[in-house]
Amino acid sequence: MDSILLPSEIDMYVDALTPQNIKNVGSHQWLESHQRLQKLNQEALIEASAVKEEHVKESLVSFGKVSVLIQEAILISMWKHKVFPHLLKIEPNPGSTFIAYSIFYHEAVCVALLELVLYHPNCCEALEDSAVDLLDYLSGTTSQLLSVTKEEAGANKETAEKELLRQRNNLAFDIGIRSLSIIRYLSECMDRLPISVYSRMYSTYDIPVLFTEILSSAPWVKNGQQYVAGSWKNWDREQLGQHEAQVWLTLRQLLLDPECPKYYSITDTRRSQLMRLLPLLTPVLLDQLSPLIELKQWLCRLSVMDQPAAPSKPFLLETVLEIKEKILQQAGGKWKKIAEKQVPLIFTNDKDKLQDIAKKLNEAYNTDLLEKFEVKEQTVCAQCGKGAIQRCSNCKKSWYCSRSCQVCHWPQHKEDCIKES
Repeated sequence: MDSILLPSEIDMYVDALTPQNIKNVGSHQWLESHQRLQKLNQEALIEASAVKEEHVKESLVSFGKVSVLIQEAILISMWKHKVFPHLLKIEPNPGSTFIAYSIFYHEAVCVALLELVLYHPNCCEALEDSAVDLLDYLSGTTSQLLSVTKEEAGANKETAEKELLRQRNNLAFDIGIRSLSIIRYLSECMDRLPISVYSRMYSTYDIPVLFTEILSSAPWVKNGQQYVAGSWKNWDREQLGQHEAQVWLTLRQLLLDPECPKYYSITDTRRSQLMRLLPLLTPVLLDQLSPLIELKQWLCRLSVMDQPAAPSKPFLLETVLEIKEKILQQAGGKWKKIAEKQVPLIFTNDKDKLQDIAKKLNEAYNTDLLEKFEVKEQTVCAQCGKGAIQRCSNCKKSWYCSRSCQVCHWPQHKEDCIKES
């Protein structure tokens, strides 16, 4: 069976996962850790795509290593904002850029793996206090979708600096898109997370208003194309994409949650922001994602309600962002000194060293095997052939773009569906 790692190797790699020090980013030790994490991510993707036992997920939970993924993502995010600008000032035109790109990509690998494993409620429950750090990180990465977009390399040759900045922004876009899904998973498991997650989800970061703004800007749509499975594809201007669906379902979960009134007082400002959702809830959208009918009803009631009295908020002890604080302590504010020590590692011109690193990283990126599991096209509706985001809940094999198409296709699908049940 196609696989990257054996079960024993998965356990060994997961057990060896340890939080890195920001001062060691780009070192030989760090690159070794990056290779192991990339292989775990690829194996997890294969396990999920092949619908087989998800050994990577179970191993991360049993070894208590999910929080390490969060720490690694936060660490690279801070490195990008604090250290990387100093690197470019010291060496504005580096001869090689692939080690720096590997550092950017490390964050994307962590987020991709988190997206895969946090789909499962027991993984969300295993987050414990690190869920607060994760939510803080995700609020930042999703906010970036309002300012960054994914761009292709230009026809003219880029300078090394422009190439790195484009790669950084492209990965920031991908990370932001994946973060939308992770926030949805957290919103559906908040009863299993620390109580402070409720407060931060509603008040500190105001995810409902943030997601309203993201829906209005629709970063997954550009020049008549929609972002699907990591690339821009032609769009008929009606088909609901997976990323937009994640945002809508998160809003429905948060605003219709019985606990919402305790933590989320609807002020005039919030009401005016949320009312922007009503024109977006078109009949075409509701036909494709029928659970949003309840959200539309809630918004309609909100539009005619008098301003409710703000409920008394529960007394909460705010959880400290331990992961972020620990990284700040490691750096001690000496970002420029860290950059000076890392320049020879990250922008090295030693050809032998670069070839050795490239060979090792190439082994970790097993693209030939992953191509078998890559989603080449968006899943299509069994009835009309349009892109589909919902599948039959019984056989889990036939996909549909809407409830009406599923009903129309039932006479043809019935026999196969019953056989699979």
